[in-house]
Amino acid sequence: MRAALLALPCLLALPAMAQKPKTAPRTVESTQEAKIEWDGEWSLHASQSDKIDEQIEAHLKDQNFAMKLYWKKKLQTACRSFSKLDILAGDGFSVTMGKERPIDTPSDGTESDWKRSDDEKFKATLTRNGPTMIQTLTGDGFTLKQVYSMRKDGNSLALQVTYTHPKLDNPFSYKLVFKRND
Repeated sequence: MRAALLALPCLLALPAMAQKPKTAPRTVESTQEAKIEWDGEWSLHASQSDKIDEQIEAHLKDQNFAMKLYWKKKLQTACRSFSKLDILAGDGFSVTMGKERPIDTPSDGTESDWKRSDDEKFKATLTRNGPTMIQTLTGDGFTLKQVYSMRKDGNSLALQVTYTHPKLDNPFSYKLVFKRND
């Protein structure tokens, strides 16, 4: 009987001891989030990415002929695929898409000016939250929202681009996947 009474406090401590290790993984996760490495050169993984022209056709299928031509040209001009992505992180971010000019933005959401290679002007902002970076480009009458999502392996990222225009019934969206170059 005495041995059973002595063992009782040990048995009661087991559930409390079993709960303590649950807090350790949270610390590891937040440490991993802090170590997200955006810097580097990235190459398009075409087989995992959307084909933009097919996406545009599907998006505009219910438009009449004239509106389909009008929006197709607008979307093809604004929504481009590129085979290469360069990201430089520091006090701010510099993102170069293909052969475009770099988009230099502070990472706190402060607005900066950017001019695309066809001389179209944009207001650019960038914010980041853990494995997600959101870059917004506001052009003449439309907005491109580019959401970069780092995958858990740290060697690939998905870029979800959404085009919105007040006269377009529904936003147009597509996804590009990039792999880190070694």
